[in-house]
Amino acid sequence: MNEVIFQEAMKIIQSRRFKAIAEQEARTLEVNSKIPDFASINQQLAQTSIKILGIIQNGGNKEEKLESLKRDNLAAQEFARNLLKENGFPADYLDIHYTCGVCNDTGYDKGHYCDCLRSAIASVGIAKLRKDTQLQLYSFDQFSLEYYQGKLTPEGKDVQKIMKSDLEMCMNFARTFQGHSQSMLFYGRAGLGKTHLSLSIAKAVLEQGYEVVYDSVVNLLGKVEQEHFGKAESEIDTLSLLLEADLLILDDLGTEFSSSFNVSTLYNIINTRLNRGLSTIVSTNLTFPEIKERYAERIVSRLFASYLIVPFYGSDIRLMKKEKPI
Repeated sequence: MNEVIFQEAMKIIQSRRFKAIAEQEARTLEVNSKIPDFASINQQLAQTSIKILGIIQNGGNKEEKLESLKRDNLAAQEFARNLLKENGFPADYLDIHYTCGVCNDTGYDKGHYCDCLRSAIASVGIAKLRKDTQLQLYSFDQFSLEYYQGKLTPEGKDVQKIMKSDLEMCMNFARTFQGHSQSMLFYGRAGLGKTHLSLSIAKAVLEQGYEVVYDSVVNLLGKVEQEHFGKAESEIDTLSLLLEADLLILDDLGTEFSSSFNVSTLYNIINTRLNRGLSTIVSTNLTFPEIKERYAERIVSRLFASYLIVPFYGSDIRLMKKEKPI
């Protein structure tokens, strides 16, 4: 694991812990100022560890003394909670409220990375990766079906109805996303709305707190190649992020240079994410025959057999917007 990313993730976890402790200390000062008798109870509870140490050092009947101290301490805690409730405070008002109740914001659970730390590591790494993308995130309500009105597919089907179905499918995908939704293949000529809907999905899924990686196949494979062959120093392991992100959106499949490294990397990404049940969206301007001609059978079979095929039809919307904005 990259040390820079790990340290940044740990800073996030530690800041949560410091914040929780500071908030608890502020609440203690508030209670002490409003309930004069409470300070003595807090002092009694705070001296427990000192008393335990004294019992151990003095010897004698330690078990009986420790048990007596335990009973006194529990009684003091119960009295404190009742006193809080009598004065209008929640019984747990002076407890430390950590963000993660599993590890108490330490990042570790039973000697292993806690899920909260793993999430922070993923967030930091993906943020570094997405920083270079600089893409505007669209929304579904900006997607106008008016540009598809009156158009027919080569088979004579209503393009607007097909694109309305695509829009509803994408909105449902984003609304119900849980990290393991079915992967999708967007195909169609340039300018038909594939990027708009992809970015709309990215925006909606990001707003739900999931990790999304979005970039062109050319850029992502280029990063992986540079890191793999040591041609560039990087603070992140791009391939690991592509394999682990909740949602990966690969734009412009088919524009990358056709090399054995790119083909094997692309297969690794598609196959690994399928095996892990992670969602991927691939968009391409290639036709089915062009995809079959360009890529190995193992890639083609996974795309066509395991992905939901989403066709895009119509005319180049970017050109239409210049001529007649809607």
